[in-house]
Amino acid sequence: MRKYVLPWTLFILEISSFYLLANFLDLPRNVICHFMIVFVLFLFVFEHYKISSKLIWDEIKSVGKAMICFFIVEVVILSAFNGDDWFLSIVILTAAMYFIILFLDRTLRILLRENLARRTLIIGVGYEAARLGNIAQNNRFALTKVIGYLRYKNEPIDEELVERYEKNVNTKPEINIYEDMRLEEIIKKEKIDQVIVALPGVPKKEINKLMLRLYDKVKVIKYIPEVNGLLTFNSKIQDFDGTILISTAQGSIGFVDKVIKRLIDIIASIFGILLLMPIAVYVRCKNHKNGDYDSIFFSQERIGLDGKPIKIYKFRTMIPNAEQVLEELMDKDASIKEEYLKNKKLQNDPRITEAGHFLRKSSLDEFPQFINVLKGEMSLVGPRPYLFREKDDMGVYYNSVIQCKPGITGMWQANGRSDVGFEDRCKLDDYYYRNWNLSLDMIILYKTVKSVFYGKGAL
Repeated sequence: MRKYVLPWTLFILEISSFYLLANFLDLPRNVICHFMIVFVLFLFVFEHYKISSKLIWDEIKSVGKAMICFFIVEVVILSAFNGDDWFLSIVILTAAMYFIILFLDRTLRILLRENLARRTLIIGVGYEAARLGNIAQNNRFALTKVIGYLRYKNEPIDEELVERYEKNVNTKPEINIYEDMRLEEIIKKEKIDQVIVALPGVPKKEINKLMLRLYDKVKVIKYIPEVNGLLTFNSKIQDFDGTILISTAQGSIGFVDKVIKRLIDIIASIFGILLLMPIAVYVRCKNHKNGDYDSIFFSQERIGLDGKPIKIYKFRTMIPNAEQVLEELMDKDASIKEEYLKNKKLQNDPRITEAGHFLRKSSLDEFPQFINVLKGEMSLVGPRPYLFREKDDMGVYYNSVIQCKPGITGMWQANGRSDVGFEDRCKLDDYYYRNWNLSLDMIILYKTVKSVFYGKGAL
């Protein structure tokens, strides 16, 4: 009966809110009754009352669609009643209910999460498993509680990643890392409701064996498939007379979307440049205090749209002779050289200035790039602006990344910032190109602001 608590509570609260608001707007009682039926109908059609481990972004979109359909039907019904005087009331009712629904849904999910969340075991300790678990833990809207991770015996994994992974898990005593031979015991002991298989590198034969072990042991089994770059969220699954076919589709930016994206860029860049001024004064004063009188800005040639060179602007966060010092550090310490060649950056870089540490931690070092955005060379959201010397390391991802303007923020900043390795950054930027839409940009902006606010990256 637990699974019915949330939908029924939501239903009662939303109907009550709708009725009270409609009465406050002085709509006729017979009209309220008709509208209430349509209101509930569209919420059911767009699966608002289907309780699943979806994220808030999916709910925002589905409730938005329901309210748009509701509004259109309302206007049609009103025209039949000659109720043109009620149009403003209907606009207010629709907009208000949209936010009320999201508020009630989010609040109830957070309050009831401990009792309603599916107890989840993630099989795998690779990057995909780590990212998936982090999303589940940090999104309170999703009714998924990760109990632990199981290290599968045949999972190809980088030992360095496992060490970092275990270190992060050890900071959360309620989460455990289990060994494969205890799978059935763990499911029974921990009362696991859901298992997520995150083993994209494991052969299909091994996955089939694992699925047989899980068969009839848990209520829900999900898995991350191994896919190539052609598979996007625009792809369609087709039942071809009992055979599953996946038709690939390449996402593309239409003319209207380009215009909207450019308008957003222009507005954001104007506000960004206004905010840039006081930050520049702070950096200048801080550098002068430490005896650094070089320019607070620096420009660097990066890869732009279609592979053309662009000169991007940033706050200088390193000492003036940073490149020379880097060469000396790599000559003296082989581990520093290996780290830089692998990730194109150093985790604890001694060349960063005092002001630079603050700017990087808060991502304010990117603010001068609003000038590039206003000039049309960059976008507010897009792939990372890569260096030309990184072109060979980008490999197959280069051709897709250069199809978009580079962005001040993007997928890799919103999904881990400095914690994300170079190859994973390329994969995330490739994902952005293949799955772009305006709602994805809004999600990235929200997650970037949240990441900057908390001052940390995701695992």
